[in-house]
Amino acid sequence: MELAVPTTALSAERARIAQDLEQYSIGAGRDRDRADRLGTGSDDAVATLEDELDEGVMDDLQANLDEVDAALSRIAAGSYGVCIDCGEAIPEKRLTALPASARCIECQRKQEHR
Repeated sequence: MELAVPTTALSAERARIAQDLEQYSIGAGRDRDRADRLGTGSDDAVATLEDELDEGVMDDLQANLDEVDAALSRIAAGSYGVCIDCGEAIPEKRLTALPASARCIECQRKQEHR
């Protein structure tokens, strides 16, 4: 398998996610500042809900960034394309669709159903 393609794709994906995370973080801070100025009970409830949603989105973005970083580390270590659970090769179609995949399809299913 040609690793230059996944490296380039993963590096681009990493940059995109990092930028999204930064922009979302900046936007969330502005929303909190605005809510602090409003100061009514209902505004506080809306601000709390927005903060929780912001945290969820930022957590998801950070998890995606961590997956991409782990894939780049596997490339550097020479273990990219090998399932981290069973040690079998991850099908090329899966890696093409999801370049950060760490598990083969079967092991991923098992992981999701724990």
